[in-house]
Amino acid sequence: MHRYIDEYPPAPEDRISEAEKIFPYKEISAEEYAAREGHNWGCFSFGEYIYSNSELNEWIHTLDDVFFTPGKLKEIRKKYLTSDEIVEIEAQGNEF
Repeated sequence: MHRYIDEYPPAPEDRISEAEKIFPYKEISAEEYAAREGHNWGCFSFGEYIYSNSELNEWIHTLDDVFFTPGKLKEIRKKYLTSDEIVEIEAQGNEF
């Protein structure tokens, strides 16, 4: 179960629309997305809401868990990326 999920308000319509546009939740798992794109996120607040689309909601909260659980992003990268890809991403220095 995702931390604090019972405390979050429903997502505003504009937040839902934005999330549906930018997240490939129907194409890849949240874990793979985190492994490949997590370094491009300087902050992440999508996980502070509940989404009426249950598939999108689960995907976003899984992504949020990966981003905010110490060591989880590195663990996920080992599962989805090659050693060379990990070195390249970590050299950029953009981490949560």
